[in-house]
Amino acid sequence: MAISVQEFSEFETLVRTDAGQTELKCAKYLHHAAALLVPGTPVNITTGAEDRNYFGSTDFIVSAALLDDQNNEIECAYIWELKAPQAYLFEFDDNGNRCRPTHEFIKAENQLLHYVTQAQADQLFRQRFGILDHRNIRIGGVVIGRSNDRMLRGATNDMDIQKAKFSLSVRENIFYFAHSLRVLTWDRVLSFVKP
Repeated sequence: MAISVQEFSEFETLVRTDAGQTELKCAKYLHHAAALLVPGTPVNITTGAEDRNYFGSTDFIVSAALLDDQNNEIECAYIWELKAPQAYLFEFDDNGNRCRPTHEFIKAENQLLHYVTQAQADQLFRQRFGILDHRNIRIGGVVIGRSNDRMLRGATNDMDIQKAKFSLSVRENIFYFAHSLRVLTWDRVLSFVKP
């Protein structure tokens, strides 16, 4: 079901505000972007939030029947970790030309890895989401920050933002692509659901 104009306006306000951390309130609208959070061609999609496990609570799960290259339906679940739109992705490292992930970003990566590992080994989780093969419980990614004003803590110009974007591309090329881990900003989610 598409997001209404009123819901979009409320969601946009939560993403754009700098007053407080709004990740939990933003999460209520994330089901509207479920198709963005799975690769390929989904036949049907369901979502879940705040799923408790040994390591904590998985923030957001998208379960979908996906069509593979032979037109077979495969049940998969993608696990996502959410951090606030107000969180920064990067900060300057000791070298002014190099950026490192912020504490919030590293925490999100670490939580995501633990939650996926837990879910893959959890028979009850697989039953709840109708997944037979543990390999079909997959890393979705992290939703954090905003693409310009929260890309880099302490940024003073566009060149600084480019340094942070370069640092993200390095992480994507070396770490993320191999495991299909995606990093989305909340404003990207907003543009996807915009009515």
